[in-house]
Amino acid sequence: MITRYESVVSHWQDWQQEYRFGVLLIFPPNPVFAQVNALRATYDPSSQAACDAHISLTRPLPRPMSEAHWSELKAIVAGIAPFPIQYGPLRHYLPYPGICLAIEPQDALDRLRLTLETATVFADAPTRKYPFSAHMTIAEFISVERTLALMAELADVVPSGVFVCTRVSYAVPDARFRFTARKHLRFA
Repeated sequence: MITRYESVVSHWQDWQQEYRFGVLLIFPPNPVFAQVNALRATYDPSSQAACDAHISLTRPLPRPMSEAHWSELKAIVAGIAPFPIQYGPLRHYLPYPGICLAIEPQDALDRLRLTLETATVFADAPTRKYPFSAHMTIAEFISVERTLALMAELADVVPSGVFVCTRVSYAVPDARFRFTARKHLRFA
């Protein structure tokens, strides 16, 4: 194993237990990282407490990450060049409540996700519950009414721009279900 995993997760909710062995995601660089974290801390402190600003990519890993799995993932990303990611404007996914930053290019991120999920560590991973749509969450687990209010309130406040994606991070939750990056897969 390349990192330590929580052995007792019975106090986690059922959906949280699926994430015991972590997930691959993209943490944006500063200043967008700090800007989105500040918004998350204000408008959804419980989600911010669980994970910093990120773009989710893969399904949760169904098993611990071994050194062999990590080597395979490193070989997979060795042929991927850094690429630009555009973030913003604000968007929602109603009827599912919550607000996030739109992320582009969806096709490049979907290809990256599909390529990563060819690794053997994802064998027998649970199927995705919703179609993949890259985004950077600001607030989730809120009402439809709160979603609509925040869309209006934050429309001219949220950051937008472009950053160059140079790596994917492997993030794993601790006993309090707080995700931290344990390792990074750097692109070619």
